[in-house]
Amino acid sequence: MTFFLNDSIPEAIGLTETLARLPLETEYGRLAKEALKPFSREEALQLEESWREIGLYLEADMANPDLLKSLRQHLHGLPNLRKSLLLAARGDRLTDIELFEIKKQAFATERIRKVLQHNRKLLVSSVELAPVQWLINLLDPEGTGIETFYVYDCYDDELKHIRQEKNRLEEGLRRQTKLQEQQAVEVTGIQPLWNGEFLIPATHIEIIHRLESLGTYEKTGETGGEWIYRQRRLPEAEQTETLLMREDEAENRVRQRLSERIGEALEPLMANTFALAQMDLLLGKVVLARRYRSCCPALTDEAAICITGGRHPVLEEALRRQRRQPTAVDIEMSRGVTVITGANMGGKTMTLKMTALLTTLAQMGFWVPADHFAFQPVDWLYFSTGDQQSQSMGLSTFGAEIYALKEVLQRTHESGLLLLDELASGTNPLEGTCISRAIVAHLSQSEAISVVTTHYDGVGDLPGVRHLQVLGLNRATLQKLKHQVQETGWSSGLFEAAMDYRLQPREPGVPVPKDAIAVASLMGLQPDILEAAQRWLCLHQEATVENPVNGEREESE
Repeated sequence: MTFFLNDSIPEAIGLTETLARLPLETEYGRLAKEALKPFSREEALQLEESWREIGLYLEADMANPDLLKSLRQHLHGLPNLRKSLLLAARGDRLTDIELFEIKKQAFATERIRKVLQHNRKLLVSSVELAPVQWLINLLDPEGTGIETFYVYDCYDDELKHIRQEKNRLEEGLRRQTKLQEQQAVEVTGIQPLWNGEFLIPATHIEIIHRLESLGTYEKTGETGGEWIYRQRRLPEAEQTETLLMREDEAENRVRQRLSERIGEALEPLMANTFALAQMDLLLGKVVLARRYRSCCPALTDEAAICITGGRHPVLEEALRRQRRQPTAVDIEMSRGVTVITGANMGGKTMTLKMTALLTTLAQMGFWVPADHFAFQPVDWLYFSTGDQQSQSMGLSTFGAEIYALKEVLQRTHESGLLLLDELASGTNPLEGTCISRAIVAHLSQSEAISVVTTHYDGVGDLPGVRHLQVLGLNRATLQKLKHQVQETGWSSGLFEAAMDYRLQPREPGVPVPKDAIAVASLMGLQPDILEAAQRWLCLHQEATVENPVNGEREESE
C-alpha cells in the first residue's frame, strides 16, 4: 500500500532533503536508503527494535567515540558485489577485478565482525554477519593479508610449473637481448632508443654494414633519411608466447574454481551485503540523531500524535545560518480534526511540515528532532499546501486542490494523517469559508488524524473540532516593532524574530486575531490605503453580524 498519497509529498515536507543529509559509506547503504519505507502498525515490534538499535549505538558512541568511527572506516568505499555474486552462482567466471572486490569486502567484513564481537551490545540482529574467514583463506591462500587479488602458484601445480619454465626462458631472453644490444652499441657507437631500436643515417654505409654483419639485427623501416634496425626474433620468444597462453588457460581454470566456490556460498554472502547495508544505514541514523538532538519515539495505544519541542531540521539549520533562533513547537492531535489559525508568517505551514516529517521519520525507524514524540503509526499520509496547480489537466489552484482532496477523503475511514495548509484559499472567501467548514465537519467524524490551517473565521469553532491558535504578535510587540521600524527602518528577519510561533488552545467565540493591516503598516504601506482597508474591514464585520455564513446571528469579531 502506498504511504504517500502524492509523489511530491516527500520533497514538500523536507523528507528528501533530510535523507540527503544521511551520511552513508557504501553503495549498499545508499540503496537501502532509497528502499526505505515506513513500517506498518502490524510491524510495531520491528519499528521499536529499529529505535532500540539507534539507542544502543548512541550509548556506545558516547562511551567510545572512536568505536563507530572505526566501523564507518571499515565500511567506507565497499563496492556493490551483488551482481558479481549472482554471476558466480550462475556459473560465470569472475574477473580479477571482481575477485579483488570480493576479497577486499571479505577482509572488511571480518574486521567489522571482530569489532562487534568485542562490543557485543552492538551485535544486533539487523547487522549480524556470517563469518567469511574461509573466503579470505580461499582468496589469500598464502596469508599475505594483502587485499589485491592474485592467482597464486599454490592454486595449481601445473600453473606453478608453467610459470617456472616461463620465468627461466624470460630470464634467458633478457640476458641474450642485453648481450646483443651491447654488441650493437660496440660496433656502431650509437645508443639504442627507449624501445631498443637503432636509428642509423642512410649515408653511414660502413656502420650499417658492421651492424648487419652481427646477424642479430634487421632493417624494419626508414624515417627522415635514417634506417631503423630492430633485433631479430629469438626462437625462445615463441616458446615463451606458448607458455603465456598455457599460463592464461591455467589461471582461468583457477578463476573458474574460485568463482564456483563463491557461487556455492551465495546465500550467506548475499545476506552479508544486506547486513552491511543495514549497518551503514544504522550508523547514518545515529549521526542524524546526534546532530539534531533527537529523541527516541514512543508508541501510543490510540490514534494520536504528541509532539513536545518538535523541530524541523531543514528549517532549523537554515535559521541558524541566518543567526536566528528557531522555535520548538508543542502540538497534540488525535483522531478527528485539529484546526490551526494565526497570522501570516506565523509558522502554521512549518508546523504541518514538521508534523509530517517527524511522523514519517519515526515510522521509518529514525529518532526524531524533538524533546518527546509519541504516536501510533498511520497507513497513509497526505500533505497539501493549497497552492498546487495541474497544468496537464488544466486545473487552477483551487481545482487541483479539490481534485486531489476528493480522492483522499475516500480514505479517511482508514488510519491516516491528513495535513491541509490554507484549505480552499484559492477561491473567493465566502465560498472558501463554506467549503472549509463542510470539509472540517466531515473530517471531525473520520478515523484519520487531520490538521487544517486556515484564515477563515468560524472553521475552528465547529463541534468536535480542536482549535489551536498561533500566539503570533501581541499588541505590545506590534507597537515595539513599529517604533523600531520608525527608528532604524525595516530589516530582514525583524518580523520573524518578534513572532511567537507557539500554539495555544483557543476557546470558541474568541475572535481570530487580524494582524494583516497592522503588518502592512509596519511594512510601510501608504496611510490612505491602510485607512481604506480598515474602513472596509469594519463594514465587513458589521455585515457579518447581520448575515453570518452559517445563517445565525453572531457577535462581531
